[in-house]
Amino acid sequence: MTSETDTHLFSNWAKERLDEIDATLAALQSRAGTLQAETKKQAEKTIAEIRAQQQVIQEMLRKQREEGTASWTNLLRGLESNWASFESLVQSYMTVTWTDAQNLQETFGARAEAQRRAWQEALENWRGKANSFAAAHRKEAEDALNQLKAAAEAAKARLETQQKAGAESWDALRTALEESRAAFDKATRKVVEAFKKTA
Repeated sequence: MTSETDTHLFSNWAKERLDEIDATLAALQSRAGTLQAETKKQAEKTIAEIRAQQQVIQEMLRKQREEGTASWTNLLRGLESNWASFESLVQSYMTVTWTDAQNLQETFGARAEAQRRAWQEALENWRGKANSFAAAHRKEAEDALNQLKAAAEAAKARLETQQKAGAESWDALRTALEESRAAFDKATRKVVEAFKKTA
């Protein structure tokens, strides 16, 4: 059976990914008009495929909310598969437009900012939940939240360093995003476990 905190973890995962897809689409679309004819055509095709992938994820989440929380774990597997498809499409776009360093930096910056906002929203949401705990359990929840905040600050610093370094390949930038995302997921799971113990 899936608990409320598990459901919250899964919905945070999906929201963070959708926010990152939105940011990616905005960055890619802003540069598509500056590309040469054939490259522009390929880029627009990839953008349309990314948009379709985004809609698939949104539809999966809509159905899940209607059906209830019992199968969030199965849904997460499907979402991870769709996320991998999204990343593949972004890689395809970057391969087509690889000579456009500004495009790389803008896309990375937009995705890094989407991640930063997701961390901030999660912190605020969890902190609100922690405030409702009895005083005896509040310290445990606060400790977990402080760990999440520290992980968020470390990830933000790594992303900023990577962006300032002006990495020469999308692979390097994508790896930085993946590491940040993994740290966020790990820290969030720790918060969920702490909240389960105090519940």
